[in-house]
Amino acid sequence: MEDTSDGLEPSSLSAKLLALLRLRRDPDGFTPSARDVAQATSNPGRRKPVLSHGQVNSLLNGTSSNPTSSTIAALAGALDAPAAFLLPGAEWDDLTALTVYRERPEARETLRLMQGLEVQDILEIKIRLREIRGRRGLSNDVPAIPPPPPGVDQPREGRPRRHLSWDEAAERAAADLEGR
Repeated sequence: MEDTSDGLEPSSLSAKLLALLRLRRDPDGFTPSARDVAQATSNPGRRKPVLSHGQVNSLLNGTSSNPTSSTIAALAGALDAPAAFLLPGAEWDDLTALTVYRERPEARETLRLMQGLEVQDILEIKIRLREIRGRRGLSNDVPAIPPPPPGVDQPREGRPRRHLSWDEAAERAAADLEGR
């Protein structure tokens, strides 16, 4: 019998949020800022967002890791992701499966029909699904978190940054203080 467990450590909330931001990059390669995400939590007809950018920033950098259910729902809506993905636990780390579950009622029906089946029956269904994917030219390697759109992880055009030495930084700081 095949091992059906992943054996992976569960992802933290901040890691999940960063993965979602990476998937939501704009064509120029920029990820939404904490302010953008906070603004996207506004309910229709209301000006004030549900979350402040400070709350979003705390969740992104991991200083706050126990949000309320309304915070989870607001973040999920702002990032167009299943709310379950933001829950703690390895069973909620599969963004692809949760997205299919959320968006496809026939997938939910298929899962309900698996209730009460033996493991061998479920493995048979899995083999059949792999065969169908092969016939359609789809890869059998479906990642738990989809890769970002092509090109967004490439360096952006622009002037390269030059890092200052300690001496140069001290000279600039002294010049700024003296008003030069």
